[in-house]
Amino acid sequence: MITRKLLTLLIVLTIATLGSCSKKSENIFNMFEDVNITFHDDSPYAVTDYKRYNDGDSVHISFTITSANKDMMKLVVDSTLGTGAKGLRTFDLKDSERRSYSGRIRYKINRDGKATFRIYALDELNVYMGDGYKSVTVEGAPSYTILPDRKVYSPDLDKLELPTFYSIRQGKAYTYAEGLANSADIDFGIRTEIDSTTGNFGRTVYNIYSISTEPNPHPEFDISGWEKRQTLFSDMLVSGTSAAFNNTLISASRIEEEAKKYSIDKRQTSFKQYDQAIKADCMFYFLTPEGKYGVLFIKQNTQDAAGNEYLSITTKIQN
Repeated sequence: MITRKLLTLLIVLTIATLGSCSKKSENIFNMFEDVNITFHDDSPYAVTDYKRYNDGDSVHISFTITSANKDMMKLVVDSTLGTGAKGLRTFDLKDSERRSYSGRIRYKINRDGKATFRIYALDELNVYMGDGYKSVTVEGAPSYTILPDRKVYSPDLDKLELPTFYSIRQGKAYTYAEGLANSADIDFGIRTEIDSTTGNFGRTVYNIYSISTEPNPHPEFDISGWEKRQTLFSDMLVSGTSAAFNNTLISASRIEEEAKKYSIDKRQTSFKQYDQAIKADCMFYFLTPEGKYGVLFIKQNTQDAAGNEYLSITTKIQN
């Protein structure tokens, strides 16, 4: 049976043991306080905490990082983007820079959304020394518009209620009956053929055509009285389109930069075989009459519950 005196002695010994342990262990809340970093407001382009910029703007991140008691051997610039991707750049410090280093990161806004930058030091064993508990965040203001998952149907003269014409800037598909009143906004229509080859006999072959195409590629729909938008397209791209659409075309400037690598001078496609025609995971660059560059990505070629065939498209267009 444990007496009151013995219980008191055990409690005292436990407290003493815990006290001796705490003296030997570093406090996680202050173990990285040796390193300090200051961000400087030293130019019109400087950011010291958070700042919003426009696409194409220049950014300066000027800083001084110091270590009071231990040499810094390397610095790491850690940039974390809104997509979850990370970028790391590591560089060695000279002997004269190991207790204090000043530098400037130059950055150009070429993506919409936020990017956060941390700068931290490593010791001679590549062990993390601290980042001063600070970071800076820059945000690219919206420079393009994305309109996802719009349905544009295969034309069917027996089902004129199906929307088979599309306006990129409105993000809306129109029926033939709605076309005349909205032709000032309509960029392209869908037309189809039936594959007659052995391997894909009977499959639907999709094509797109600008409303300004002459002669009318789909004469079953009389569009002679419509206003003709002069929207132009590139050749169809089929390689790496999903990755490019999601990860490369991330600002108005990047969309234009990538689009200008191709000739954008086509008014229609003329595919006759399914394997070569428009289908999921292909895309086109386009140029509107207003001079806006964009990209049209085909997410699906499928059909609805009633069996009506359509293309599911997503577009990005410069603001």
